[in-house]
Amino acid sequence: MPGATGRREQRTIASIARPSLALPEYVVKQDEVIEAVRRHHAEAPQLERGLELMHNTTVQHRHLVVDLEEMLVGHSFGVRNARYAREVVRLGTEAAEAALLIARTTAADVDYLVFVSCTGYMLPGPDASIAQELGCRPTMRRTPIQQLGCAAGATALADAFHFLQAYPEATVLVVAVELSSLCFQVDQHSLSDFISNGIFGDGAAAAIVRRARPEHVGFHIRGCRQHLLPDSQSVIAGTTTEIGFHFRTDPRVRRTVSRVVPQLHALIAEQGWSPDQLEFCVSHTGGPQIMDGVETGLGLAPGTLAPSRASMADIGNTSSVSIFDVLRRHHDDAPRHDAPGLIVAFGPGFTTEALAGTWNASVS
Repeated sequence: MPGATGRREQRTIASIARPSLALPEYVVKQDEVIEAVRRHHAEAPQLERGLELMHNTTVQHRHLVVDLEEMLVGHSFGVRNARYAREVVRLGTEAAEAALLIARTTAADVDYLVFVSCTGYMLPGPDASIAQELGCRPTMRRTPIQQLGCAAGATALADAFHFLQAYPEATVLVVAVELSSLCFQVDQHSLSDFISNGIFGDGAAAAIVRRARPEHVGFHIRGCRQHLLPDSQSVIAGTTTEIGFHFRTDPRVRRTVSRVVPQLHALIAEQGWSPDQLEFCVSHTGGPQIMDGVETGLGLAPGTLAPSRASMADIGNTSSVSIFDVLRRHHDDAPRHDAPGLIVAFGPGFTTEALAGTWNASVS
């Protein structure tokens, strides 16, 4: 597998077209969420500390598939998952249709669909319904990814890159949908829960990945690396209760990022670069301290992660979707042509997914 061993074999360079973003209609300000949580958890022993942590997330707005009051109701898993099944297909199809338009291609041209989501469950998966809503060929290949959380968006891009090594002329559609508001745990009020309530938002994104050509503006993937940190399964984990999925992030995650920085350095070295040559980084919006860890570990210039921090403020942490929104924002204030950079995301495991590439600014 390309990139798995660090060998410098010839690879097909893959381009990621500008991603599309589809956000649900309910928009809430962070102050509204904090006040709602204050009322809901009025008797929580760590209430003030928890609300302080929510304030410190830097989130200003979020989009939800349900209004704030309904989010606080303890609906059953069945009720929540039925809502997930409707919304995931609607938003995923909307994002995918926009991505096809951006890349000037059609659903009939898609050879491979990679779909990611960790905030609900369907069988068959949402990918089957989205493929048929779009009008994709019945012979198109599909891969759904569910249990990589926030890392999954970058993992889907890496999977697309690997597919193109075997089928260089293929067209790959990547779709991510996360509906975290349907996972609110009404009876949980640990500090970890306050942080989750303070950062996660809903949304969908999609992008076309294909063999890089001079006219393809954006990130061109040249290599990737996935790393599973030993004995770290409890750092980001989840359980399933009668009212749905319960995700938990251990405070140790703040120190875990520094432990995987050597893996990012190794990926950079595979490209023949040094860390000080990086000019941009499309970082997952895990939280201010996660982004600080990436910036410090890679020795990035101040402001390098401004698109990630802006995404966090505008829409919160949208899990696997966030990496696409941050990449989309790089198109609005693009790096110079041929600038080297990374895409980086972290998820359960503790899993690091990273892609190395260059920015193509050509308009020829």
